[in-house]
Amino acid sequence: MALATLMDLADRLGRDLTASEERRATAWLTDASALILARFPQYASLPTDISTKVCCAMVLRVLTNPDGKRQEAVDDYSYTVDSSRSRGEVYLSDDEAAELRPQPGGGAFSIVLGAT
Repeated sequence: MALATLMDLADRLGRDLTASEERRATAWLTDASALILARFPQYASLPTDISTKVCCAMVLRVLTNPDGKRQEAVDDYSYTVDSSRSRGEVYLSDDEAAELRPQPGGGAFSIVLGAT
């Protein structure tokens, strides 16, 4: 089960996906969802706007930068490849993981220590 659809991805990209992009994006959405659900299984039963956003961000990172360039220079041309290329391309960043973590006080009630 993917946490985002091709339409979610196209909406964030700002254009329709090409046929080639659709094939790859479908696989990447599945991969991104699997990475998210491995760390945050609660989203399997209740996907949220945040889980959809993060899933799309993970895929857009690869879709919009297929060469994995992180840095590029002009004089005496040089470029640096993002380390994600060696990790399988789709990955969950620390900031994205923080967005997926439940926030304190986000539940229906709170426990106050020392209260009577």
